[in-house]
Amino acid sequence: MTAPIPCRFFLHNVIGIDTGDDYKLRVPLSIDAAGAVTCAAAVPQGATVRIMVASTGSACDAASAAASAAMAGLKGNRLAGSLVFDCAATRLRLGRAFGDELQAVSDSLGSANFAGCNTYGQIARAEGQFSGFHNCTAIVCTIPE
Repeated sequence: MTAPIPCRFFLHNVIGIDTGDDYKLRVPLSIDAAGAVTCAAAVPQGATVRIMVASTGSACDAASAAASAAMAGLKGNRLAGSLVFDCAATRLRLGRAFGDELQAVSDSLGSANFAGCNTYGQIARAEGQFSGFHNCTAIVCTIPE
């Protein structure tokens, strides 16, 4: 059985919540009988939202940027290894191309010595915090020797 049309649409398109300076991404999970969209994380009431789409290249670029930022955090220390987390929706959306994202991380780290998983929100947050929960985001933590 195939997914209903709106669910297939949202597998490749996410909701971007306009924060004024940027967008917080949310993964739509379902559409209820009344037509309301349920997302993986909160969407503040009255928020301006847009339908967002990402290419494999932009996902790879974002993961590479996260890895480069994590490397900068080493401040000259040698890399022992890394932890890499990404949204499960990104893996579903990219399919086999998810390997391209992992390669981009490896290239930016200069090492394939990392472990990680796909998650449902990469950053822990306190109840009611809008800024601490990310969908469709690669997170990289470097571990110094």
